[in-house]
Amino acid sequence: MDVFCFHQYFSCICNYKRLIKCAQKITEVPKIDIILISHEHYDNCDLDATNYLVRKYDSKIIAHQSILNKIENSNRNNLISIDEYQSRIIQDIKCTAQPAHHPTSFYPLSYLLNYKEQNIYFAGDTNLTNEHDNIKADLVFLPIGGRYTRDIGSAVQAAKKIKPKVAIPMQYNTFEDIKVNLNHFTEKLSTLKFKINPVILDPGESFYLK
Repeated sequence: MDVFCFHQYFSCICNYKRLIKCAQKITEVPKIDIILISHEHYDNCDLDATNYLVRKYDSKIIAHQSILNKIENSNRNNLISIDEYQSRIIQDIKCTAQPAHHPTSFYPLSYLLNYKEQNIYFAGDTNLTNEHDNIKADLVFLPIGGRYTRDIGSAVQAAKKIKPKVAIPMQYNTFEDIKVNLNHFTEKLSTLKFKINPVILDPGESFYLK
């Protein structure tokens, strides 16, 4: 099962100079079963790329209705609307929308996925919130860039609350405004009283949770 979360992946049409090239051309992306979209910003929701993948693979899309209204898909059953605290089950994956605090977005979401007794938390662009006290996950994707979203310190605070086995940072080093020193992330995680394995992925690299 391939689940794809749009996050600083394809979009390059903006006023920022991109520092890291896209890992793949859109035509090279393998089959995607489900696409999760956290919110409408250009670095999180590339409509051209989404529409291309939907046409090519007949992918299902989970997002807030305000985003789904912009998707070109003749099969409306593939467009799955979701709001905060709602859950949808797609091909044995339970997807629950969690609140996100991202004031510049219309209706931001984060997602908690459950598959084969494992929980994966994709934070989107949210800052630290009280919701993190109630989220438990084996794997977390946390933004660390510190521009319009959380920085390394608050990302580690979120990891401390959630207590995952693995933490993967995201939303960093794509543009000048979100350049960070990744060593600070791994060092801060190592100071916690329990072990969290930091996994740093290069563009296009994969990680498999065991």
